[in-house]
Amino acid sequence: MVVQPVEIVWSRSLCIRSSATTVAASDVLVVAERHSRLVRLEPRTGALMWEQRVEDCWGTTAVAQGRCLYLSQRGVLHCFELHSGRPIWSRPGLPLHRYLSISGSVIVLGGWRGYHPLTRIDLATGTPSPFDSPYAAGEPLAWPTTVQLRPDTDSAVDAVLLASASRAELRLEDPQTGTVLGTWLLPAPVQFPDSGNAFSHSDDGRVVFVSGRRTVMSFHPSIGVETLWEHERDLPPQTPVLTGGKLMLAEDSRITVVDLTGGGRTDITSLAPGTVCAAVPTVNGALFVRSDRSVVVVDQGGVRAGVRLPTPVEQSFTGAGTLAYVIGKGHLTALNVPTSKR
Repeated sequence: MVVQPVEIVWSRSLCIRSSATTVAASDVLVVAERHSRLVRLEPRTGALMWEQRVEDCWGTTAVAQGRCLYLSQRGVLHCFELHSGRPIWSRPGLPLHRYLSISGSVIVLGGWRGYHPLTRIDLATGTPSPFDSPYAAGEPLAWPTTVQLRPDTDSAVDAVLLASASRAELRLEDPQTGTVLGTWLLPAPVQFPDSGNAFSHSDDGRVVFVSGRRTVMSFHPSIGVETLWEHERDLPPQTPVLTGGKLMLAEDSRITVVDLTGGGRTDITSLAPGTVCAAVPTVNGALFVRSDRSVVVVDQGGVRAGVRLPTPVEQSFTGAGTLAYVIGKGHLTALNVPTSKR
């Protein structure tokens, strides 16, 4: 297989190391920069669409229902109109919450490092309300992820999937009411990094995660939990990628691709040793970022595209079409990922 170049489309200096970025499926790109600005950029060109002042650039962003949310590190939750950037409301007094998820008309905060129990806030008004959850303060949670129930009907409802660092189970809750919709036992607690995601969403509607250190599992509301793969080595705390029936697992010395549909396995070992920083699905494969500043795109046949960036990268995001984005060391860079050629 010929390794093709990954094209750098544009790069934007953020003037400071930033951790707040959101890329939505609807082709929305939002990032915090310059110590105190939240900006929306045109994804294909990097052109500025709007900007608003915020407290810092180390918070958390989320986009849903025509709203853009920013939870600053200082604990102020801002709500902006997505199209214009117009401020709608702000809610102070939420330090050390960090996690920010939107399910229907409810914002779910809390659970990071166990500092605060889960809190819910009305998306329209910013009004907080109690969240009747069994997870108390002091119990670290994975970043809650939204799951859509009955997505193929007119009565689709969002729920949140919850996992604790100390309980070998998954819980699905309705954030509107706090009702527990289901509980599923696991071989071991869900593995997740300190400030990252435990869950990834596959293109067939499943949520993929690692139970313990070696068991890769999936969840779907109509099926429950399933074991996809038992790995022979401990996996690092990175989310697996499942796309096109291919499960892709990153380790420091290799990338393993498992064909869950047709069977077979490929171990890609032609990589320089280095910690894997981020992995996301992209066109016909997955994009992996490594600590040596290399970006590689792989499929079942091996590495099919790559580029080496001038600065280290800490996060990566899937964009619309063939676009992907990486952020780290004060730069946000847009990449054009070539499609597979056989």
